[in-house]
Amino acid sequence: MTSRDREGRTYEKVSAERTREELIYAVLSLPVECDIRMKTLVETLNDLPDVYTCSSCGGHSDEKDRENPAPEGCFYVQFIVEPTEAGFLSLGIIDLAARNVDCERLSVQVLNTTDSPRLVIFHMLGRDGADPDAVAGEIRSLCRKWNVSSRGVREQKENVRKKKAFKKITHSLRRKDPGR
Repeated sequence: MTSRDREGRTYEKVSAERTREELIYAVLSLPVECDIRMKTLVETLNDLPDVYTCSSCGGHSDEKDRENPAPEGCFYVQFIVEPTEAGFLSLGIIDLAARNVDCERLSVQVLNTTDSPRLVIFHMLGRDGADPDAVAGEIRSLCRKWNVSSRGVREQKENVRKKKAFKKITHSLRRKDPGR
């Protein structure tokens, strides 16, 4: 179900209880294909503490029969960031990397496509031939500079964070339906 705001933008209607836990669980559970052009950037973002990529596109000359395609020479990656100190530092590194690489052709923005302030999504947009691999390299460089380690991050997300999300979701469902 969708709704429109005053400017006519469309938002997905979600329940007040819906949290980022559902999205985190989904992105950690489902196998995701990634355009080869986006592979390094997506992997780099997923190696950051408290960052989870949701979708991406490396740009296509033929946009027919593609879901949310970016035009050729452009790219995007959507991601969520947990509201933690580590997540905030990761988001700052992502934004700084985009500005350092090419502040004219790269941007990091909030992309809230729901009517819930609890489920805020970000996206990085690249246009006019911006290079996602250059952004990934700059993120890794800034991580070294700011002592942000990716060691064990992916494993923690897959083995610990995924279980935490599942527990929160099932607890929320039990509160709504005590018979479960």
